[in-house]
Amino acid sequence: MYSPANAGTRLAGQLLESMTLEDKVGQMVMVGFEDRSLTSDLENHLNSLHIGSVIFFARNYAGPEQMWTFTRDLQRMAACRPAPAGFFTAIDQEGGVVARLLSGVTVFPGNMALGATGCSAYVRRAAAVTAQEMLELGLNMNLAPVLDVNSDPGNPAIGVRSYGEDPQLAATMGAEAISASQSAGVVATAKHFPGKGDVTVDSHIDLPSVPHSRDRLNSVELVPFKAAIAAGVGAIMTAHVTFPAVEPEPLLPATMSQNVLCGLLRQELGFRGIIITDDLFMGAISKRYGLGEAAIRAIVAGADIVLMCHDPGE
Repeated sequence: MYSPANAGTRLAGQLLESMTLEDKVGQMVMVGFEDRSLTSDLENHLNSLHIGSVIFFARNYAGPEQMWTFTRDLQRMAACRPAPAGFFTAIDQEGGVVARLLSGVTVFPGNMALGATGCSAYVRRAAAVTAQEMLELGLNMNLAPVLDVNSDPGNPAIGVRSYGEDPQLAATMGAEAISASQSAGVVATAKHFPGKGDVTVDSHIDLPSVPHSRDRLNSVELVPFKAAIAAGVGAIMTAHVTFPAVEPEPLLPATMSQNVLCGLLRQELGFRGIIITDDLFMGAISKRYGLGEAAIRAIVAGADIVLMCHDPGE
C-alpha cells in the first residue's frame, strides 16, 4: 500500500528524481527480441532506448540455466545504469495452450481445465508452483491469469484460456491465482480488461467489439476484474477491443480509451496498480495506427506500460 513513510516508496521517489526524461519514458516500454543471451548489440539497443521492461517468448528460451543466466545479466546491466531501476522480466505462462516455458519446468493445464474441476486449491497450487519456478529463472512478472468470461464458445482467441462462461467462477479462480502468484513474489497480470470473452474477431487480426450495455458488463465481463482488484492484483492488461457502452468514439479500442482506463478502471473500480497494454503489433492496432502513435495514444489514455512483443527499432 502506498505510504509516504514507506521505505520502498522513498527509494522509488529518489530513483525517479535521478532519472532523465528518456529514462522515465523507457520505463513505460516493454519490448521483446530474438536473442537468447545478452549480446553486446542487445545491451546497446536496450540502453540506447532506456528500456525498462522486457518480455520473453519460447524463442528466447533454451532451458532453465540459460534463462537464469540471461535474466541475471539483464538485471546486472540495469544495475549499472545511472538510474538503476531493475527490469520487469515478463512472460505469458498461463498454462495449457499458452505457455512459453515448455521444458525444465512444470506446465499445468490451462484455465478451462482447472475451472472445470471447481477446485480453487488446484488453481492456487498451479499458480504458486508456476511463480516459484519463474522466480528461479529470474522472471518476475506473469502476464496471466486470463479473466475473460468465455460467453461465446466460438471465440477465436480466448476459448480454453478462460476459466469458463461463469463470471463468478472466473472471479474466484482468478483471485486465487493472483494471490498465490504474488505471495510467491511474481507480479500477476489480469487480462484482457474490460473483458473480451464475447467476441467473434481475433484482435491479433482485426478490431473486435463487445456491444453490450453497462448493466451486462457489470454483471458479466467486469466481475472477475473486480475480484482481481480486491485481491490486490499488481497489473491489468488492456484489451484491443471496442466497448461502445463505455467509450462512444467509434473504433477506439479500450487500450486507447481514457474513458475505459481512467474513468472505468482507475476511478470507478479503484485500481491503483500497473496498466499495461496488450501487444501493439497486433492487427487490431497496427492496421489503424503506426507504432509510435499507438504508444502515445495508449499512454495519454492512461496506460503505464506499452507492450511491443517484437523489436520496435529505433
